[in-house]
Amino acid sequence: MATLTIHLRPSFRLAIILVSAHIIAIFLIYSLSFLSILKVVIIAVLMISLIYYLRKNAFFTAADAIEILVLSDEMPCQITMHSGKSCICYVLQDSFVAPYLTVVNLKLEGKFFPQSAVILADSLDVEEFRQLRIWLRWNKRIIKNKDMK
Repeated sequence: MATLTIHLRPSFRLAIILVSAHIIAIFLIYSLSFLSILKVVIIAVLMISLIYYLRKNAFFTAADAIEILVLSDEMPCQITMHSGKSCICYVLQDSFVAPYLTVVNLKLEGKFFPQSAVILADSLDVEEFRQLRIWLRWNKRIIKNKDMK
């Protein structure tokens, strides 16, 4: 496999999962017995979190949302963000691969914090999703976390 180009589409399954998890967390915080002002602050933070992750991982409307992922055996990976900016990156060893969900953890060149692409099966064609999972499982160019100093 020489080069694999992944064009991500919005994931409505991920949106449903994110909304459900945040609503459950809000309900649990609301049902606890402590200061009302603290509850309001925590719920506001949860709402900001929901909006952030919906824009970044589910609907790809945030400027730093990964829309295109190019994986290659010969060179580091390349991502293209919603803003149009392209970056060179490396796939981290702690990326998660499963038949229903793939989380690609990426170390961008020149950046301290890694970035993640959360990919559910409805974000890609079935064949692209299969190829992505195979590439992530078997590629030998995945860097180790201990090399990330």
